Amino acid sequence: MSPVRARSSGNALGGGRGPGEGRPGSLDSGDRVRAGQLTPPPRLSTSAGRRENLLALLHVLRRADTLTRTDLARLTGLAIPTVHRLLGALLDSRLVVEVPATRAPGGLGRPPGLYRFDRSLASTAGIDVGNETTRVAVAAGNGTIIGSASLPTRQVAGDLAGGIVGLLTSVMSTLPAATGPLVGVGVGTSASVDPASGRLAKAPIHRGWDGLPLQALLEDRLACPVVIEQDDHLSALAELSDRGTAPGASSLVVVNYGRGIGAGAVVDGALIKGAHGRAGRIAHWPASQRLSMLGDQILPDALSAAYRAGGGTGAVTDGLTLCQAARAGDPVARRLVDDAAHGIADVFLRLAVTFDPENMVMGGGFAGSFDLFEHQIKLVMSALADPPVIAPSVIGGEAVLVGGLIAADPFVERWLAQRVSAL
Repeated sequence: MSPVRARSSGNALGGGRGPGEGRPGSLDSGDRVRAGQLTPPPRLSTSAGRRENLLALLHVLRRADTLTRTDLARLTGLAIPTVHRLLGALLDSRLVVEVPATRAPGGLGRPPGLYRFDRSLASTAGIDVGNETTRVAVAAGNGTIIGSASLPTRQVAGDLAGGIVGLLTSVMSTLPAATGPLVGVGVGTSASVDPASGRLAKAPIHRGWDGLPLQALLEDRLACPVVIEQDDHLSALAELSDRGTAPGASSLVVVNYGRGIGAGAVVDGALIKGAHGRAGRIAHWPASQRLSMLGDQILPDALSAAYRAGGGTGAVTDGLTLCQAARAGDPVARRLVDDAAHGIADVFLRLAVTFDPENMVMGGGFAGSFDLFEHQIKLVMSALADPPVIAPSVIGGEAVLVGGLIAADPFVERWLAQRVSAL
């Protein structure tokens, strides 16, 4: 049975795709998610213990399709005889399989053996609990997407843990019987997450989630470890991955501007979460108007209300329709988009001065209308001596889902460590 495919949030977050946007991103079965810069290669030497060397080989094999013994020796620093001996143990345990090698016509001698990690041994899941849409993706042990689905968050908001488990179970039921057990789950949520307890706090829309012990509930029902992060933090991980906008950047700030607004930052390879896990909640920043917060001025609900109050007569109900009206020449919509561009440019500037990142990415629904904001953002940033590279997200609404899979990936490493210990 074919797995259910993820449906992109598209325009639902408040700013749909339009002229001048970056290429859209979507996750389909067969896509591979690699953590990239935040998952450093193992540091090994021939003096490392047998267990560490076995794990090093698995680490490298999980991030490739197939490798020869020579490849493995080069990538791990191990001697070829050592690689040969350790591969025997991994083959016997069925963690690794040998792939029949072929040589092009006319080739001489026996072709080198090829080896690959058996991705069917384990699986992970990434989950994006958004304000409007909840998405699930399941990946094989090497990070390859093997199934995904989504549904409106309102359908699971009343019983969030049960709804997530139900959606995940539905996806798992479509996968081949040989699919390995779920060994870890990464969840991104629009609420803040207490790092000590895994409880949700300060949910911007679904206030009934406040205090919900989501991590404990999911771990109990899924019988595997679960990590829960603020969605802005996971989006930063995703943008640094091989699928992201700035793979390999040393420091990155993502400004997610859509139904809400938030920021995720990675500085010198470290994800900035804050003492209470709430770093990046910039909707509460003081804005230019007295007794006003940033979110009260530039978010879609505020902009739609301002459009009507300003005499606008078009069918403007959210950020997408506002941007469409602005492109069509509606003077009220154009003025409001210009005001929002000044506001979001100030956000970029403040964050650039604070974190001094190499790259900055505009994510969220409005990233699809980046062309309407780009000039003002880059104009303001030009005042900096070394402004960061700024671009719209190339993975858009899938960023948190990709980040969830990346956050769950270390659980595969932990699971493999347990298996290797028994060899």
